[in-house]
Amino acid sequence: MNNVIQYRRVKCKNAISKSTLPGLDYTINPYLGCEHGCIYCYVPDVLRNKEFQNGWGTIVYAKENIVEALLKQIRAVRPGVIGYSTVTDPYQPFERRMCFARKIIETLLRYRFRISFQTKSSLILRDIDIISGENVEVGFTITSLDKEFTKKFEPNASLPEERVQALETFSEKGVKTWIFYGPIIYGFNDNDENIHNLVNLAKKTRSHILYDKLRLKPIVSNRIKKVLGEEVFEDIKRGDLEKHFRKAYYKVIKLGKEYDVKVEPAFK
Repeated sequence: MNNVIQYRRVKCKNAISKSTLPGLDYTINPYLGCEHGCIYCYVPDVLRNKEFQNGWGTIVYAKENIVEALLKQIRAVRPGVIGYSTVTDPYQPFERRMCFARKIIETLLRYRFRISFQTKSSLILRDIDIISGENVEVGFTITSLDKEFTKKFEPNASLPEERVQALETFSEKGVKTWIFYGPIIYGFNDNDENIHNLVNLAKKTRSHILYDKLRLKPIVSNRIKKVLGEEVFEDIKRGDLEKHFRKAYYKVIKLGKEYDVKVEPAFK
C-alpha cells in the first residue's frame, strides 16, 4: 500500500477518556487515524467521520496540545489503568516527529496511573528507559510471523521479526508483556504452524496471549475486497466463520495449557 499520508495537527480539549474495554479504566489516543493502514482494523467502522472511514491509513491527525491537555486534566482524574492506545497506534511513524510518548508516559506514571501499551511498532523501544516497573505492561499485536501476511494485512506496521525482537527486549528487562493474536483470519493466520509459533514465543517471553476474531463490518469488508480482491474475500467469508474461529482458539487454548501459557479471549 503506497498511498501518500496526509498529516495534520489539531487541538484537543481533553487527553483522557473513560474506557469500556476489559481491564481498562481510561484511554489516551494522541492521534486520530493510523498510518499502519491495517485492512482488518475495526476503528473505521466505529468512527462517524467519513474522511477517516474513506481514507483509513492515509490520514493522521496529531493532537498537538495533548501533553498540555493531559497536565490540565490529570489532577481531576482518579488514578487507574489507562490504555495507550485503543483507537490508534501511539508509536505509528508520525510519532517519530511528534514525540508525544515520553512526556505522556512520565506524566501518567508521576500521577500513579498504570499504563497498558498496545502497539504494532518497534519504535516503542525508543522509550524503554522509562517504560519499567509494576505500573506498566506492554502488549504487541502479532497476528502472524509471516512477512507476506504482514505486507497484505498490516502494510505500514513494523515487520513481525521487529515486533518479536521488541517483545523479547521488554521481557528481558522484566516488563510484563502480552501478545494480541487478533484478528484470527480464516485461511491466513489460523494454521497450526502460526499458532504453535505464537504460543512458543509467549512461553519464551513469559507473555500471556489475548485472542480475537475477525469481525466483517461493512468498511472492513470493503477494504479486504479492495486490497485482496472479491475472490479472496469470499474465501474468507465462505463457510461458518464462527466454527473456524472456535477451531483456532481451541488450538491456542490447548497449546497454552501444554506450554503453561495463559490464554484468554480479548472480549468475553
